[in-house]
Amino acid sequence: MRRKWLWPLGLLVGLLLWAWQDPLYKIGKNIEIYGRVLQELALNYVDEPDLDKLTTEAIEKMLATLDPYTNFYSSVDVTQGQLEQSGRYAGIGVVVQEVAGRKAIRRVFAESPAEKAGLRPGDILLEIDRQATSALSLDKVQELLRGMPGTKVSLLIERPAEKRRVTIEVARAELEPPPVPYAAVLPGDIGYIALSQFSRGCSERFRQELIRLKAQAPLKGLIIDLRGNPGGLLQEALEILNLFLPKGELLLETRGRMPESNQKYYAQMHPFEPNLPLVVLIDEQSASASEIVAGTLQDLDRAVILGHRSFGKGLVQVVRPLVENTQMKITVSRYYTPSGRCIQLGREGDRVFKTRSGRTVREANGIAPDITLPTALPLPLKNAVSPYLFLFSAYLSTVADTVALRLLPEAVVQTTLDSVARYPESLTDETDKLLEMVRTRTDTLPQVRQAVEQARSALFQSRLEKVQRALPEVTFLVTQEVLYRQAGEKWAYAFAMREDPWIQEARRLLESPQRYQAILKP
Repeated sequence: MRRKWLWPLGLLVGLLLWAWQDPLYKIGKNIEIYGRVLQELALNYVDEPDLDKLTTEAIEKMLATLDPYTNFYSSVDVTQGQLEQSGRYAGIGVVVQEVAGRKAIRRVFAESPAEKAGLRPGDILLEIDRQATSALSLDKVQELLRGMPGTKVSLLIERPAEKRRVTIEVARAELEPPPVPYAAVLPGDIGYIALSQFSRGCSERFRQELIRLKAQAPLKGLIIDLRGNPGGLLQEALEILNLFLPKGELLLETRGRMPESNQKYYAQMHPFEPNLPLVVLIDEQSASASEIVAGTLQDLDRAVILGHRSFGKGLVQVVRPLVENTQMKITVSRYYTPSGRCIQLGREGDRVFKTRSGRTVREANGIAPDITLPTALPLPLKNAVSPYLFLFSAYLSTVADTVALRLLPEAVVQTTLDSVARYPESLTDETDKLLEMVRTRTDTLPQVRQAVEQARSALFQSRLEKVQRALPEVTFLVTQEVLYRQAGEKWAYAFAMREDPWIQEARRLLESPQRYQAILKP
């Protein structure tokens, strides 16, 4: 009788052992195959191969088949990555952007070595320690600007509006870019806080700025500007949410294949401002932690979300140490807002969920705002042309009115547009990539090549006309760039407080409690 029970029990144990060992067998088999391939190359290939390079490229191509956020980091990358994760890095304090083949300084951090040395937004980097930047990739330029604190770097820059070149020596330092570049009280006692990244300590800085604004005026509402914010540390996003949501409230959930990846995050403290009306500004570059904040506040009917659909990054990564001081960042789970939706870009389906009050929200492809703002300049076109507007506005000799904060004359802005019109790549989108694919695959057919060029020309002319029709919006963008370059970030933000249509719409909404509450009802 006992044997009848032992036989199925043994079979069950055997099946369980096989299921457990099967993944390990597959891992071992594939490691052995890769090792043999590497060995054969090392011993028999006609030239001596760079085994480190082969391994790195093999790993990177393997990970590229998964998602954009699962990455391998060499030992050289690890130290820099640790600095960036903390919100700090060793450099001179600039953001460099490549436009029309030129390496332009896009942003200069306040109180940074670059600002103290006299570098300005719009300066063109020509040489770094006598290396011409024209022959360097943007990644290489950024690498050369970094270094050990205290070391110096020599820069040859061109100042377009002044038509001169100058050599500037800058000492590198460990930097912490400010997570809150601007905060102010707007007319009507409406607070405004811009948050540029979710770096370490940003939630406490945000709270301090809110306290400062409350000391200036009895706030009737708060605008949280997350436009262009790429995300950062999850814990900082949760702490900012806890400023406005009650203790014990579910803020976020993560779900993955492994049990440890399944987590629920709740508000841990009593809220600092449980009832203050909120409007959150988002755009197509608001990602990750920005989307957690916007999505959670939307699901709980705690804020009105205004702007354009966000980026759509709903994946969670952890960093795993490997060997030889290398690391791997691996996607382990997806995050879900309190209503249960995941906003990862490209997920199939368009499932419907409900906010706490019963409003309809949808899953996938970012956070859709409650109010989508119209724009004269279509978003893909704006994204394509903005870097060129920034670059060529640096050539304007016009001085902006930093006292009255007035818009530049449209005739002056037209000068910038005339420069942009000489660069067809400034007005390209996905259609141009399709045309290029057609051209390369049918290059032996002259009539097709001619048709493609005609189509490109017609598309460029059509887009240029759209930009011209959006001249008032372009004028705002160019004026803001000129003010930033001429007087600094604070003046550019002060100008935006008066002229930015997004901020003005948010302020009008908060000044109308009935309209605000109506949006939050189903």
